[in-house]
Amino acid sequence: MTSGIDGGQLDLSGVRWLPGGARLAAVAQAELPQKDGLAAAFCGLAALRAAGLDVADQDAVAAAAGTVRGPAVRPPGEPGRRDFRLPLPVVDDPAAAGTRASGLAAAVETLSRGALAAVPVTGEWTTGALFDLLVGLWDVPRVAVLARIDGAELGAHDTPERALLDYLDTGLPPLWTSRWRPPGGHFVLLAGIRIGAEGTLLSVVDTYPSLGDHGRHDQPVEWVTAALTGLGVLVVVDAEQDGVVRAAARAAGLSPSRWD
Repeated sequence: MTSGIDGGQLDLSGVRWLPGGARLAAVAQAELPQKDGLAAAFCGLAALRAAGLDVADQDAVAAAAGTVRGPAVRPPGEPGRRDFRLPLPVVDDPAAAGTRASGLAAAVETLSRGALAAVPVTGEWTTGALFDLLVGLWDVPRVAVLARIDGAELGAHDTPERALLDYLDTGLPPLWTSRWRPPGGHFVLLAGIRIGAEGTLLSVVDTYPSLGDHGRHDQPVEWVTAALTGLGVLVVVDAEQDGVVRAAARAAGLSPSRWD
């Protein structure tokens, strides 16, 4: 799999950040952890603040997105965060809780006063399609990729670096699987790519500090692809870059359409 990536900020681990990805990761890590039930709002807030917008908190994004809180489901050892400023609706049924992708997209666009666009992308996710979509986003000044995933499909968040390097060289994913398997979808940010001779890792910025290195973990592209099956991403860019994202999605064999 060749990258076609020209330029881009590179960090010491070899991660090539998506445009604005290093700032996005730093903003998200400064906000950790998500408030209980607000993974989508956490990711939306990070995208807004990384674009230089002054948004009060996760509550503001959740309220604009129509988030409904349910029973808290957290990784082992996470104490949770319940410092809610706004009276968000709460239900007992986990199936009735959450945030619709369309609601999150609307919240990003409303809170940015139209400065940002949140383009939904879905389709038949393959490793090639996901990789090509991300590479196509190098043509925009900055981007935040908000992915709704099935967390059970990811690898262990504390996979040793040596195992990840072996995967980059051989293409054989590590054996460790995630010990946290949240029911339903979970929102994360995709911020960068690390390309090896045979394998490709995606840098995931998560919503809890215990998941990876202060919320950041690298995942084989195959596992992220599996985690996206039946779900999708919201690509947040400056509003005038909307067409670039839609073209990149179609070029990757995906569809810039709603996937609620």
